[in-house]
Amino acid sequence: MLDPAHNLPDGLLLVGHGTRDPQGQREFLATAAQVQTLCPSHRVEPCFLELALPTIAEGIATTYAAGVRQLTVVPLLLFAAGHAKRDIPSAVNEAAARYSDLRMRYVSEALDCHSALLWLSELRYRQALCGRATVPSGETALVMIGRGSSDAEATQSMHRFAEMRCQRTPVGRLEVGFIAAQRPTVREALQATLASGCRRVVVQPHLLFQGELMDQVRLAAAEWVRGEQEIIVTSHLAPGWALARAVADRARNHLASLPISVFEASICKKR
Repeated sequence: MLDPAHNLPDGLLLVGHGTRDPQGQREFLATAAQVQTLCPSHRVEPCFLELALPTIAEGIATTYAAGVRQLTVVPLLLFAAGHAKRDIPSAVNEAAARYSDLRMRYVSEALDCHSALLWLSELRYRQALCGRATVPSGETALVMIGRGSSDAEATQSMHRFAEMRCQRTPVGRLEVGFIAAQRPTVREALQATLASGCRRVVVQPHLLFQGELMDQVRLAAAEWVRGEQEIIVTSHLAPGWALARAVADRARNHLASLPISVFEASICKKR
C-alpha cells in the first residue's frame, strides 16, 4: 500500500481515441494542457488508445517515472461505448500490471450530456451562422451527426444530447445521423432533411477533434449542395476551455468519492 508520508504526486491519465490527423492530435494535447491548468495538484499525462503516440502504456510509464503512484484514468470520449467500457480498461490494466505499487481509479462516465458540452455545441452552431442572412427557425433544420456505435446506450445518449441541444437553438426539424454502425447514415439523414423543404440545413458533427470523420461529414454534405437550399457544416467541438472543464469535472467527481484500489481486469467484465 502507498505510504501517504511519501507525498508523491497524484496523476490524471487523459486517454483520447487517437487520430492520424496532426491537427486533431494538437487539439487533444491542447485540451490536456488546459485540464492541467484546471487541476494543478495533479500531473496530467495525455495518451491515445490507438493511431497516435504516446500510447496508454507509454503514458503510464511516464507518470510512474515522475513519481506518480495514484493514477486516475480519464477517457476523453463523448459517450460510454466499447472503447470506454472495454478497450481502454483492458489496455490500462495490461500496462499497469507491471507496477505492483501503482493504485488506479477509472472514470467510467463519458462526457455525455455535460452542461459544458451542450454550451460548446451551441457555441459552434452560432459561430457557423454568424454573419449569415437570417432564416426563420421554423425553416431551419439541424442535423446532428454522431460517430456511431453498436452500443445501444451510446446511441440513446446521442439522441438525448441532440434533443437537449435543440432546446438551446430551436429549429423546425431535428435529425440525427451516424457515420458508422447505426442508421440513419449521414447520407440518409441529409436526404430526409432536404426532402422536408427546409431553407437552411445546419449539419453539426458531434465530434471532439479534427480527423478523418470530420472530413467524411464535410464531403457528404458537399454532395448535397444544390438548388436554393443552404447547407452549412459547423466546426467540431474542440478545442476550448468548456471541454477542459467538463473533463476536469468528471475527474474531480471520482477523486472526491472513490476509494483508491488496485485496477482490476474485472472492470472489463462488469461492463
